[in-house]
Amino acid sequence: MKRGWVYSGVLGAEELRQLIESIPGRVLLSWELARLDFPSSVELRDAGCAFNSGAEIRWERVTEGRYRVWVLSDGERNDLPDALKLVEGDWEISECETRLLNLEDKRFAAQFDLYPVANRPEARFVCRVFYRDKVATFVSPREVTSDAQESER
Repeated sequence: MKRGWVYSGVLGAEELRQLIESIPGRVLLSWELARLDFPSSVELRDAGCAFNSGAEIRWERVTEGRYRVWVLSDGERNDLPDALKLVEGDWEISECETRLLNLEDKRFAAQFDLYPVANRPEARFVCRVFYRDKVATFVSPREVTSDAQESER
């Protein structure tokens, strides 16, 4: 397995927005109790994540305008706000791929019609599994790919 890096801390809304906007080629997923979707611009709802092929930023609102933030990275980062500190532990990562829910499956009430990047109702996530001291701790998306297989209905 390869080494991984995990950072965590609390950021204000503007610091978090700038951090998210600094990720090139990002996919953004944001949610609150009644809404989950892939907004085209940064919307800091109750929780969310932004990711690209090298890292993921996760957040969760802790108070009005303040967010607990995690950065799950394939490489060491020295470009993060000072409030984000390296989380202790021996972090390792492995890669996996997972098939996402078919959005046309009527058993589920999807809040969007197409997955981003793939622009289809079926897709896959390429993910990194982060292990802290040999214990699986995070599954972190890295890429959305098209799912060419026929759906199982």
